Order: sequence, then C-alpha cells, then structure tokens
Amino acid sequence: MLKEVNGGFGWSLCKHLKNGGRQQVHDATWDNIARWTEGILSLPNELAWSQLENACEKRRERMLSKICAVNVKKTAGSYTSDSKQIYVEALNNAEILKKQLELYSPHIVICCGTEKAFVDACYPKQRIKWQMTTRGGWYFMYDSKIIISFSHPAARVKDCYLYYALMDAVREILKMK
Repeated sequence: MLKEVNGGFGWSLCKHLKNGGRQQVHDATWDNIARWTEGILSLPNELAWSQLENACEKRRERMLSKICAVNVKKTAGSYTSDSKQIYVEALNNAEILKKQLELYSPHIVICCGTEKAFVDACYPKQRIKWQMTTRGGWYFMYDSKIIISFSHPAARVKDCYLYYALMDAVREILKMK
C-alpha cells in the first residue's frame, strides 16, 4: 500500500508493473519492492544480499507481475508526499480501496508509510490490535490478512537494511500465524 504515484498522468500502474517498472537500470522504489517480493516468496529460505543487490531490471520483470500495488491517493503527486493530503485522499477513496482489497485478496499487505490512512479508510469501525515483532516491526492480522507497517521502499536507508528488516518481520509473523 503506497502513497501516490510520483507525477505523470494517463498511464496505468498495472501495466507499468507488468512490464517490470521503469525501463532504467535503477529504480529505488520498484527495485526494493521486487527484492521484497522475491524474499517473501522464497521464505523460509534466506537469500544472501549478493543474490539481491544486482540484476534489478530482470528481477523487476520477474517479480512485479506477481504483486498488487495500490496507491491510497489516486491522483499523481510529486517526489515528496503531503501526509495530510494522503490521509484525506485515503478517506475519500475508502470504498475504492476496500474494493481493491477485496478484488486482489492479498495475504500480506505492506503499508509503506500509509498504515494510518489505510487502516482508517479500510477498517474504520474495527478495533485493530497492533502487535510488535520482537525486533520492533508493527503489524496486525485481520480476516486472514497480515497488515505490516513499514517504511517506503525509497526511504533514505540502505536497501539491504530495508530488505532484512522486512524479511525478519515477515518470517516472525508467519511463524506465529
């Protein structure tokens, strides 16, 4: 669950992902999401960073078609997002977001800086009980879905830190499920 598309109009995120994202060597957002996807689909196996660091274009082509990416704000934004605007747009788009969740029926939802907006839009009347993994990752389970609060994939943190923090959380949550 992402915030908003970064600029541009008249293009399809679904088609974009099916084609492996941007046709460039590095794309921080989609490179990391493709790594996360490969890692989650490889569990319980542990992938070495040397397997994940490079070959990002090929990984995006293989992995991005296996996921559903949803933006809570349905109109384009810019490089930095306005959190208040994202929140308001999520509430305004609540019915669309709920329909997308129902349609895609994901097992795991990773909220990339969107957890408050997502939960308030999609689960407004539910009493959500957030839990914490032993290493500080936040999540809840609802209706057989795992919802994880996590950083945006383009956060200014080393990609390997993002990857292993998420894999650690997912691995622990799946063991408890």
